[in-house]
Amino acid sequence: MKRCFFSNNQLRSLDTDIYLWVRIGSGTHRIMHPVIVILVLGAIFVLGESSEIGKRIINGYDVQENQYPWAVSIKGIHPITRTITFCGSTIIADRWLLTAAHCFWANMRKKSYLMNPENWHAQAGSTKIELGDRHTDREEVIETGAQTSETFFRLLQRLFEYLQRKPKHQENTIYHLHAEKIILHPKYRPDELENDIALVKLKGTLPLAKRSVSLAKLPSGWRTSDWPPVSSTCTFVGWGCQINNGPPSSRAQVIALKVLPNAVCSQIYNHGAGLNAEHEFCAGYYKSKVGICAGDSGSGLIYLYKRQPVVVGVASATHAERPQSFPGLFTRVASFTDWIQETIHKES
Repeated sequence: MKRCFFSNNQLRSLDTDIYLWVRIGSGTHRIMHPVIVILVLGAIFVLGESSEIGKRIINGYDVQENQYPWAVSIKGIHPITRTITFCGSTIIADRWLLTAAHCFWANMRKKSYLMNPENWHAQAGSTKIELGDRHTDREEVIETGAQTSETFFRLLQRLFEYLQRKPKHQENTIYHLHAEKIILHPKYRPDELENDIALVKLKGTLPLAKRSVSLAKLPSGWRTSDWPPVSSTCTFVGWGCQINNGPPSSRAQVIALKVLPNAVCSQIYNHGAGLNAEHEFCAGYYKSKVGICAGDSGSGLIYLYKRQPVVVGVASATHAERPQSFPGLFTRVASFTDWIQETIHKES
């Protein structure tokens, strides 16, 4: 099914490369307006074109430490230029993150630096992340063969701050882990954002015993189409941009999003062919100034079931020009639980 969205109601993926879905002739083409974070002497500059690109999780609220401990920020760093791609993810096992496949697919080329796990880093345990391309003293590296000298230096610095009774940081420690493997769904179709889901295997093990780090459960027990229930309210946490054409947010934002019937979402987007109800759904609002946007790709949509967080959606796309006025498109996790579990079992 081709995504033929009319030019007045366009969809785009949510990572820091912006894709506009436009109807041109009889086909659908993807036009790129790159938003690239460039680090120059510690300063962050963001390059882009659309005036709507830089909206954050729009009109959300700051997340408090330990409030949503399953949310993890991931970033891909170019080995030469040090440009950074930001996405979100959800902890589903002590070494596994669930995210969107399009985070790792640059310029429609699979064989790019974004598919190399050595270029990807995860930041867990804190709502306040580091946006740069270097480790900081707030980060505890968890990895086989982690640099002992770096850990020793960090411990000395913390001891000095404690003795001075003037702690430098009030936020939680960031657990910094490197990716070991990136696995895209085998039927992912980047030109149509079909099966837009991926797994990241980490080199180290997440400290799940910590209050700041925990799992979100996978959907089970109901029919696939019932996850999430239509009209239910879900929670979304991400690190999207806060100002027009600005950098990603260093502090997580949270919003509540309502799950919409697919027929309603298709009507809002003027999508005559309809959405693929088996694999995707919409959540959010129409013309409400609340929504998801660039930098939120891959973050999980959470439904609270029997007081347990269940990851029911993965952020995939939103309106190209007015994300604050349209619902977001999510990959339906329940359709992929078998693939997720089989992959984790095979790779563990």
